[in-house]
Amino acid sequence: MTNVSHNSTVLAYREVPARAHDLTAAMQMLSHRIQGQLGSGGQTAFFIGDGLQRALTDSLFDTLLPQTWSPGNLSRLGSQLVNQSARLSRLLAPTQARFAWQELTNKAEVFALVRNLSSILNLPEGKFFPLADLVQKAYARSPFEALWAVEGVGHYYADEYWKREGPPKRLLADANLPVPAKSLLMLHAGMGLCFADRLVGDLTTESTPVEVRDALEQFVALCRENSRQGYLGAAIESLGIVTRDFYPDLLKPVTQQFRFVAPEFTGFYWHGIGRAIYFSRKFFIPRLFSMWSDVSHEAAAEPDRQGVMAGLTWAFTLVNMRQPAIAETALRSHDIDSSLGKAFSNGVCSCIVMRTDTTPDEPFVPAFYEHRPSELASEWERRISKPASTAVRDYYPVLCRHSALDQVFRYQNLGELVERLHAQSEPAFEGSSTSTASGCCE
Repeated sequence: MTNVSHNSTVLAYREVPARAHDLTAAMQMLSHRIQGQLGSGGQTAFFIGDGLQRALTDSLFDTLLPQTWSPGNLSRLGSQLVNQSARLSRLLAPTQARFAWQELTNKAEVFALVRNLSSILNLPEGKFFPLADLVQKAYARSPFEALWAVEGVGHYYADEYWKREGPPKRLLADANLPVPAKSLLMLHAGMGLCFADRLVGDLTTESTPVEVRDALEQFVALCRENSRQGYLGAAIESLGIVTRDFYPDLLKPVTQQFRFVAPEFTGFYWHGIGRAIYFSRKFFIPRLFSMWSDVSHEAAAEPDRQGVMAGLTWAFTLVNMRQPAIAETALRSHDIDSSLGKAFSNGVCSCIVMRTDTTPDEPFVPAFYEHRPSELASEWERRISKPASTAVRDYYPVLCRHSALDQVFRYQNLGELVERLHAQSEPAFEGSSTSTASGCCE
């Protein structure tokens, strides 16, 4: 099993308080460590704090008091409190705590990179930087951080442009834009975050269906007008992320109206919701609640659930790619032979394709999917190694040639998609691939 690596941001396992009722102190240590490395991030602190508050609300810490565990008290607490104790035990058990704290640090680091970019890249307030300069600054970060910094640049640049000029036009659509091709996927994803945040953020729970539909039509129009061929889906997917995580009260009306506004893009939307689950307040602290079991609660229809599962796995894999041992925990956490098993594999191989394109030739990427665990070796091979290696070797070059890289931002059978692209005499154009086959990249 691969050892967990530690970078300067990590809260070392030996620093984690041995007693569970000191978890509050551990959260404070983690927050301070991340702020020291990545700058002050209010939203990051909020997410960590809210996750902790949920634990407190559930009375999890009460279960650690000595008097709680007397035979008389324990018999009166009932199964609910025992279940709550078991959840906290998963976070603090010696065999899991190292991975839980590493995953929490990884997640907070990524969240801060995207949402607090100006502080991290030392961008003075009020100055408008050329996009090429911002991308160069993003790629000056470590290879792992660069991907998230580029996404943050897309959000920052689109937002700064909007402040000065109003809704952007052809922001990333120019084929002569002086940025490397490797930055385009995550620049589009970041741009979509900006558009979704501005437009959904203007809605309220009192907004009429017509107002919601108008906002979503404007969102799709902006994404179309500002996206380069083959990257539109990366921008569209961000609608699910923003709505699910930052405007959850609007999730139902947005979901209902988006089906009318852009039914051909709903796969991207549900994939974004899956990614959002991983960063949501409820699941921000690993192990307290099972995020995998939440997939069926998010979507009722099977195609939508598969999209959510693929997006959730995408985010989980991408954030923890430097530590394959953390990903091993996922194979133990849910039924890999369920109907969502292929969606799990799709999420893995799709994010590997995106990571390969954004930060090419980085050794930690193949090291992840070529990892050989001491346990679950056959499942790792079936669900991770084989799909990922096939995607990089066989699918990625075809998607590049046909300007279809954005298709990895939704769940579909990539093998079937690549076969269709091979059969075409001309490269695919945006929106032309609408497969919803219930397969994966195998």
